[in-house]
Formats: sequence, C-alpha cells, structure tokens
Amino acid sequence: MISFEQPMFRPPSEANSLLVQATVGCSHNSCTYCAMYRQSNQKFRMRSEKEILQIIAENSSSSYEKAFIADGNALVLPVKLLVKTIKTIYESNENVRQVSIYGNVGDILRKKPQDLKELAAAGLDMVYIGFESGDDITLKRIKKGANKSKTIQSMKRLKEAGIKVSGMVLLGVGGKERSFVHAYETADMLSQGDPDYVGLLSLQVRPGAPIYEAWEKGEFELPDKFQILKELEIIAENTVLTNGHFFSNHISNYLPIKAIYPRDKDKTVMKIKNIIAKKAEGELRPEYYRDIVNQY
Repeated sequence: MISFEQPMFRPPSEANSLLVQATVGCSHNSCTYCAMYRQSNQKFRMRSEKEILQIIAENSSSSYEKAFIADGNALVLPVKLLVKTIKTIYESNENVRQVSIYGNVGDILRKKPQDLKELAAAGLDMVYIGFESGDDITLKRIKKGANKSKTIQSMKRLKEAGIKVSGMVLLGVGGKERSFVHAYETADMLSQGDPDYVGLLSLQVRPGAPIYEAWEKGEFELPDKFQILKELEIIAENTVLTNGHFFSNHISNYLPIKAIYPRDKDKTVMKIKNIIAKKAEGELRPEYYRDIVNQY
C-alpha cells in the first residue's frame, strides 16, 4: 500500500474528496509568504504512473462525489499522464462528478490550448490557482513566479478550454506600503480574468516563511485588521464577475463573506463598508480563531 507523504495539502472545499497525491511537495516552493513545504524540507517529485494508479485503486470508493489531484502544482505532470489519471479516477469511482487539481500560472501557460482542451475532455473540471495579488511589484517581492498579465492569460486559457478557475487572493500580502495598490490591482486582475470562484485569505506571518524574517527585521509591515478589511472592501467593490462565487470564509479572515456576483455584490460591499465605518469589532472573527490555522 502506498502512503501519502506529509505534509500534503488540499483546498478546504475538497475535504470530502478522494485525494490522489500525484506529486509530492510544490514544484515552485519559492513564495516568500509560504512555509507549507519548507518546514519539513520536502523535495518536489512526480510520482510514477504505477504509483498514481495504485493510489487510485487503493483509495477508491462509491462514497466519493469529488476527487482532488494533489499536491502543489500537480498540473506540472505531462498531459498524457494527467489524462490517464483523470480517466482512471472516473472509471474507478462511479459517483465522482468532479475532478480538480492545483496548478500555477506557469504550468497552465506551458500547456498548449489543445492540451488543456484534452484535459477538459477527460473530465478535469477545475484548477485551483494561488493568484495572491494583481500588483506586479508585490508579485515580484513575494517571488510568485508570475505577473498580472500572465495570470489573466492563464485564467482565460483555462476558461476557453472549458475548465473552471478557482483563484486564491491573499489580503495583506502587499504589506502596509502597497496595501491599497495591491487591492485595486487585484480587483482589476479578477475582473479581466473573470474566475468562477474567488477565495480570499488573510496573510498570517508564520515562522519558516521568508516573509517572517523580513517582518522580524522590520522590512515588512503587516496591515492591521481594519486596513485588511479596507483591502477586502476595495476588492469586493471593484471586482466584476460574470457569474462568480466570492468567498472570504477561510478561518484566516476577520470577516467571513459568502456571495455570488453580481447578484450579491451591492449588499456585500455595503456590509463591509458599514463594519469599517462603525469599527464594529464585535462582528469580526476573534484573533483566537484566526490563529488556529498555521498555514492555508
């Protein structure tokens, strides 16, 4: 039996999914805010076809309705192997209706449009991407490995292939210095890319991440809770989505939001504005709950 190598991560929405660890670790693993794979010194590797198919065989069940291909940036795998993995998941799990995967901007753009269409035809339903920001200076500082233009291009390429996009944004990652620039640029990036899902998280500076060392030295200053809420307000108000889910319900956030755009946009923005105007701390998630999570 093949054991999953730890640490292994999946999105909160994939909690009840069949997990297929097709890659171990993260192929990029350079983002300054992230300590997810650094603390264990885990080295990235791709599993063999034999290993992947064995994982599917050993873990399949009629109870699964969704499957998630892990780990960091699993979309880096060759198209042929991904297609076989996806098809085998469906063939081995009769009730699975959705297969999703982690991918980064570079992995997406290295795939040809026809490759992505082939993955969609095999049944790849959605790609989770860590956007973090739409501000090029912030993206360069956090060593994301992508800029705003390429991020937008990656979203459009996936959507043209018929694959949904779930993008993650990191409030506070621009620091106090670029807080609002980060927010406005991110809203513009989201509006141009038009993802199906937007998940907002709040940066938590944790030991093991390079940004923690910068914070200790005073080289990075984290915005306070109401400045982070202002970022949320700017992004919520300036993002235009055709029919998108806009969430900030991750435990790292001060204010949980769950909305569908454009239907819920006005009331969502008004709620955020009212809380900021009243400094209504009683409506915010306490620091205790936010500190339960060590990483996202």
